[in-house]
Amino acid sequence: MNARQPFSLACLLVVVTALALGCASGQTDTPGPASPEPSSSPQAGTPVATGTVPSAGPTRVSSADLASRYIVRLPGAVLARVDDDEITWEDYEPVLREALQIIENQSPVDWSDGAMQQRLKQLQNTVLEQAISRVLMRQMAVKQGVSVTEAELDAAVDEQKSTLLSSGAYADWDAFLKDYWLTDESFRQEISDKLLMDKLLSMQTVETQAQQVHVRHILLSDKAKAQEVVDKLKAGGDFAELAAQYSEDTETKANGGDLGWFVDGSMISEIWDAAVTLQDGQFSDVVSARGYYFVIQVVERGMRDVEAAVLRQRQQEAMQAQLAAERAASQIEYLVDFTTTPTPAP
Repeated sequence: MNARQPFSLACLLVVVTALALGCASGQTDTPGPASPEPSSSPQAGTPVATGTVPSAGPTRVSSADLASRYIVRLPGAVLARVDDDEITWEDYEPVLREALQIIENQSPVDWSDGAMQQRLKQLQNTVLEQAISRVLMRQMAVKQGVSVTEAELDAAVDEQKSTLLSSGAYADWDAFLKDYWLTDESFRQEISDKLLMDKLLSMQTVETQAQQVHVRHILLSDKAKAQEVVDKLKAGGDFAELAAQYSEDTETKANGGDLGWFVDGSMISEIWDAAVTLQDGQFSDVVSARGYYFVIQVVERGMRDVEAAVLRQRQQEAMQAQLAAERAASQIEYLVDFTTTPTPAP
């Protein structure tokens, strides 16, 4: 464990499903030393990380099929219009399935519970917003002259097929499509959207540098020992030697507790707040965070190129702003409200 907060460009559906369903399983995640602080999440109106086919490994669970007993199904219906583009149930269903699978991969859900069924309707409305965002993304791509060639799409589809089938999780391709409520056509659309979003993201003009701090730390689960480390540092002790002797962070203690460089938001907030108050070479008093105790030292600071993940996050934020403008300028017509539609009998 260390104080680093790795950035995760997570699929937006992870965010929206959590908002829609709350703590469905009643489980809580008690962060241990290695638990990262959640990074800035995309906001509503951002396209899903489209084309991200759910993983087909042993973590995939089939209990999401149970949710299909309670979803409001409207085959053949037009659910919404974005300017002149219609969103049909057949466009929408694969996105809904992806959301349900992500929820189930996170924790089991009792879909037979009445409260969960109402939240499921809320989720259906939220997923409709994501389907609208996909359409907005495609429209924006057309306006900017961005497209995916058939050759690019064919290659990406073949690669995904090969990966999925070689996993051994499916008897054949039809079994995969059935498991995720997909058709060959909707699968190609998923992959096309993913490629399109990647191209749009890469076109975003963002700042490639940021003020960063180079940090070392000593992590302990005992406050008294952490204070002992601070006292020894004040008496002239060597930070690297004390890290090797005391730190419970097995990943960094051998290299003097060196965590590397950080930008704001990429590490535990309490550690960052302490780091920005220190001059180069200074160490902190005991910092409490997540039930652990840290002593940190700032080695140096300066403007540096950001890591690829941070650059990607900035590109995504810029694209969010573009999509928000696109949404505001579009005429969006909602033809269904899932929360007011009766739940089907199981």
